[in-house]
Amino acid sequence: MKHTEDTARQLCAIDLRQRGIDEDRIPHLVERFWPVLANEIRQGIADGTWPYPVDKIEALSVEYRALLG
Repeated sequence: MKHTEDTARQLCAIDLRQRGIDEDRIPHLVERFWPVLANEIRQGIADGTWPYPVDKIEALSVEYRALLG
């Protein structure tokens, strides 16, 4: 799970930077939204435990897509 989390965090930061999000906001937003990208990476397969229920991921996904436009 740690490898997936690290990758998701990196991808999230890249997404945010590409959308022109202020650099000082990125750490907070990565902390909030990395599970969305980790969920996409894992595609239903968990390497270790997956602590995020489906409804939480769905809500975060909607919020993340809205943020990215």
